[in-house]
Amino acid sequence: MKPAPFEYHAPSSVAEAVALLGRGDGAQVLAGGQSLVPLMKARTVRPAALVDVNGVAGLDAIEERDGALQIGALVRLQALVDHPGAARSHPLLREAVRHAGHLATRHRGTVGGSLAYAAPWAELTAAAVALDATVELRSPSGPRSVPARSFFRGPHQTALQPGELVTGLSVPAQPPGAGAAFHEVSARYRDYAHVAAAATVAVDPAGACRAAELVLLRVAPAPHRVDVSGLVGTRLDDAALGALDAALAGLDPPGDVEVSGAHRRRVAPVLARRALRDAFARAGEHREAA
Repeated sequence: MKPAPFEYHAPSSVAEAVALLGRGDGAQVLAGGQSLVPLMKARTVRPAALVDVNGVAGLDAIEERDGALQIGALVRLQALVDHPGAARSHPLLREAVRHAGHLATRHRGTVGGSLAYAAPWAELTAAAVALDATVELRSPSGPRSVPARSFFRGPHQTALQPGELVTGLSVPAQPPGAGAAFHEVSARYRDYAHVAAAATVAVDPAGACRAAELVLLRVAPAPHRVDVSGLVGTRLDDAALGALDAALAGLDPPGDVEVSGAHRRRVAPVLARRALRDAFARAGEHREAA
């Protein structure tokens, strides 16, 4: 099928883009188009207008400022995977985003599009929550920053307001001696994740855990942050990780046409342990290298 008729706009600045989005005529943003265009072809989505932001200046850069990483909304997912600075300062981003579809998908898909579409399988959303990142937004009334931990509200549901444009992602500096890991399970190579786990662990000079984060995908309506504060002070041995069973006992993942909720409930603890163990091991390697 072909899309229903729509107006097309190609702004060259953020101000022009948000002015178009703020007209209230049902305009939608076109960035990578990996999700929007197929939906339009199926006429599942019928926007009155498209605001193509690919020509907007200043949204395609990755910059490091005082250890924090500023990622423009038009940065392609593969560019984030390949960026040496991002891999060095925030390795979880590379670990997670390299799972986002096939190479061609990542060369077209954008950071802003992934955040705004908020697909339940989007690996970048889990990494953003685990890293306590902030989603940067712009509307005709000005800029706004929303913590990733409150930005994602459900499948394809976010704190994004009508007329707002995602302009970037700000990722704070990670503590010294930190490690990260990401694991996921899918039916086939690079298919949508059935379950995924993103973890970060920081160790103290003695090699014990002093901070940890764990975020699971597809076990709840939005990226699910698990309370792993009980791991602080441990070396993530079997006894310490056994506490995860209690933290994950209340999970009630949804089922779908791919897998059952029971399957996700069985797989989630396995991936959680793997991600935490790998993150802890990498944190120890960084401590020794320092």
